[in-house]
Amino acid sequence: MQPSHSNMDRQVLAARLLELWERTGDAALRELAAGRPPRPGTMVRTDQEFSDWLSTSLMECFKNSGDAAVFALLFDLNRGSFLHAIHCSLRRYHNRIDEQDVLQEVFLNIYRYPHRFHADKAEAFRGWGHRIARNTLLKFLKNHARLSRVREIDEEVMQPEDLRLRRPDRAASDAESADVVNHAYCLYLQLYLLHFGRLSPKERLALTMVEVDGVPYRDAALALRIRIENLKMVIFRGRRKIFRGMEQSLGALAEGRIGIVGSETPGVRIRAASSHAPRSHSQPGHPATVPPLVPARVGRLPVHRDQDSMNC
Repeated sequence: MQPSHSNMDRQVLAARLLELWERTGDAALRELAAGRPPRPGTMVRTDQEFSDWLSTSLMECFKNSGDAAVFALLFDLNRGSFLHAIHCSLRRYHNRIDEQDVLQEVFLNIYRYPHRFHADKAEAFRGWGHRIARNTLLKFLKNHARLSRVREIDEEVMQPEDLRLRRPDRAASDAESADVVNHAYCLYLQLYLLHFGRLSPKERLALTMVEVDGVPYRDAALALRIRIENLKMVIFRGRRKIFRGMEQSLGALAEGRIGIVGSETPGVRIRAASSHAPRSHSQPGHPATVPPLVPARVGRLPVHRDQDSMNC
């Protein structure tokens, strides 16, 4: 390792040391400026020894005085060697940690904890400073590894959603919607059955033959002994009566004039809201199971089944 002061002119270095001696009164800096050992009984035989004593004396002076100019010179003399050591260490790990960030953190720790330094020998600062550099680098590597694991977890969480499967919330919503549709369908079928029962026998038979049994119009007309044009009119009128009746019933339900006695299990009965409503029995075959009852809400009420009730 090259001496830390090799990139600084010896005269410039001596001038800065003398200036710092005048600022702090540290005798070791005056001796080093003159090229002499900083302490009695010590020797400076090589450039490396001079560099070690220089850094150690500056660190000791900063510890005692806290002078920022002393620390600035210490940084200028040692940043190159510290950066070289950090670079060599990072090269073994193949990561993207910024060397300058590590270097700044190292000298920040040196600046924060000067009281932990002991100038007992020439290479005291070199050993102490590089231990700080090593621990700081390990901390950077540990944090980098933790962040890398977090990124990997995030990448796994953010994988594209499998659109072939329904999300749990969507499945629950679809199930609720299906339940509502099933109840509505049962209601419509019950209303259809109710108003189908109010048709004349001929209308019910014609609709059953054509719409349920799939009998052709010509054959149905022969069976009923009417012309095909009359059969079409019978079917048209029957359908219109059912649809109009269903429309009126749904409107009455919305206005609360009639209610539904039913439950979540299929099968319901339509009941009049007024206790004085007349029974409807004008048509033969009309179901006699629509008695006047008190108002009922659409909800979970008891189920009444009889010969005219439909199980969906």
